[in-house]
Amino acid sequence: MKTTHILLAGLLTALTLVPTPVMAASFKLEASGSEPLYQSRLPKEVYQYSRSAGLQDLTITNAAGEQVPYALLPYETLHPQTITTLDVKPLVVLPINDSALKSPNERNFTVKVLENGSDSTQISVNSNTQITDSKNIYLVDAGKKHPPLQTLSVEWIDGENALLPLDVQASNDLENWSDVGHAVLLKTSNDGKVLLQNLITLDYATEARYLKLSPSEGNGKLVLTKINAEYNSVRSLTPDTLWHDVQFLQRELDTKKGVINLDFESLGRYPASYLRVHLPQTNTITSASILVRDRNDAPWQYYTTASLYRMDKSGKSYTNPDVLLNATAARYWRLQFNQSGGGIGAENPNLSLGWLPQTAVWNARGAAPFSLQVGEDQKFINTVDIAQLIPDYKIENVLQLTKASLTAVVSANNLPTGQTANAWVAPIDYKRWLLWAGLFLGVLLLAGMAYSLLKADRK
Repeated sequence: MKTTHILLAGLLTALTLVPTPVMAASFKLEASGSEPLYQSRLPKEVYQYSRSAGLQDLTITNAAGEQVPYALLPYETLHPQTITTLDVKPLVVLPINDSALKSPNERNFTVKVLENGSDSTQISVNSNTQITDSKNIYLVDAGKKHPPLQTLSVEWIDGENALLPLDVQASNDLENWSDVGHAVLLKTSNDGKVLLQNLITLDYATEARYLKLSPSEGNGKLVLTKINAEYNSVRSLTPDTLWHDVQFLQRELDTKKGVINLDFESLGRYPASYLRVHLPQTNTITSASILVRDRNDAPWQYYTTASLYRMDKSGKSYTNPDVLLNATAARYWRLQFNQSGGGIGAENPNLSLGWLPQTAVWNARGAAPFSLQVGEDQKFINTVDIAQLIPDYKIENVLQLTKASLTAVVSANNLPTGQTANAWVAPIDYKRWLLWAGLFLGVLLLAGMAYSLLKADRK
């Protein structure tokens, strides 16, 4: 009987480990007209309900329930970035007084541009009056004609171990200035590790001749020594990135290693290409190691290290840019802060995943209405290469297709749109239940037989 009890206990434990079924989702495809092909950009909810990292559980059906063929195209395929040229041009940085640019009448210097070929620009200044204003700025002449400029790399001296915010303005005549962005410079080191943020990324590409870099008030430590302009012909990519706030799980302190681990869980198969970390406390300068895994019992895998900062000054907020990732659909995320590398305060940061949505190109075969399903196990998935749907495939051919929007259908088979489903749980395995039930009955039968034999031996 003791053996029977052990078997029963193991059986009950195994049954409790059977995962709760995930709810599949269905979306109505709003297609107008009678076109053979349509394009549909996938919303966030499709990724939320999927149980496959590559959307391999996605199907599209017609009114008769028949699957129709479709092709999935990444965002970058339809909106490619092509770099034809890349040129890094050193520019001479010129420290001047802020009062020198207030008005043409008060301007006390002249700028002469000496062109030696097309790759070099030199600036010389002739001062007419003595400078009395203590606020210095930095003027850069990018040249009369140059490709659109959006990125500057900076070198400076002094000002280590401090956030150095500055504002950037652009002008063509040294009189009329427009804001084109602001940035934070950072240079610090600890235990042989160097943390460097020396890039200035403007809000948009500009062809203006002059740039003015103004350090924030009270920041007298910044001494710029060199500026490089990075020109390229990359097509501006400003997509509607989809974002998902990752659920916070726990915080733990590893006293032996001197690190703080913050764990998060993603409840969907989101192919993250961007990671956004919002630090809760101002004036924070730190770095974090990012680790991922797919199961809570799997070892953590190191992914990358990111420099993080947040600073609010003079009514402006300066934060680190989003962390670029190689697309991954990991379930568990960990931010690891080293106590000797800046650490993290008592409050926990927020974590968000961002990705560019894919587009489904599908064949409207059969009668409408058409629907898209995700989150169910299918015997086969009718996904094909785009060339099978469009033999003379070109990006322009896809972009010209009629768009069909997706609307979530709320039913007993899927949760409401606002409710998050755990898209990582496996569906009910009925065969497994039947096998366990058969085993349970077998154990009961053996237990009865053993009890009868023991009773007979006693007699």
